[in-house]
Amino acid sequence: MKYKYLTDNELFQRVANDDAAAYEILYNRYWESLFLYAYKCLRLNAPAKDAVQDVFIGLWKRRGSLELSGSLRSYLFAAVRYEVLSNIAEPALTPLHDAQATMHLSAPADTTDRLHEKELKQLLATAVERLPFKMKQVYTLSRHQHKTISEIARELSLSEQTVKNQLSKALARLRAELREATLILALVPGIIFFFNN
Repeated sequence: MKYKYLTDNELFQRVANDDAAAYEILYNRYWESLFLYAYKCLRLNAPAKDAVQDVFIGLWKRRGSLELSGSLRSYLFAAVRYEVLSNIAEPALTPLHDAQATMHLSAPADTTDRLHEKELKQLLATAVERLPFKMKQVYTLSRHQHKTISEIARELSLSEQTVKNQLSKALARLRAELREATLILALVPGIIFFFNN
């Protein structure tokens, strides 16, 4: 059978039945556009590739239980959006990478990108504002002012372990907030305008 002529839904049904060939077709069909989307947000090659890879790995792992309420395309882009948001709050990013991601979120290529990337930036800013005061202080000094753990500890008169704990908790809360916000946005077609492009 010529799998490449099947619709996304037909391919996904085959993937749900453990069809690796259908999965490969979907991967090849969407990998480039998803990577470009992730890269426009992050401007970092490896994290963008990782975000897309994680989405496809998740798709395969959940193939038997995943129920789509909309199109597969919408699901894939929403999943990559979540990975991008998680990446922005991820502790593995260096301060330089974090600054680059933030800088590029405010300098998109066109109107569609500008609106979407403004939304991403706003989601993160809102999540940061909801952090408890001390966590927000630690996060802001670390991620926005690029201070080291020891510098933050001295400035706030805390132990380095306390700073590490507060930063770790802040990042966990941010990821949880961003996950919830992304799922809500995925349910509102008018907000996820880029799905209709």
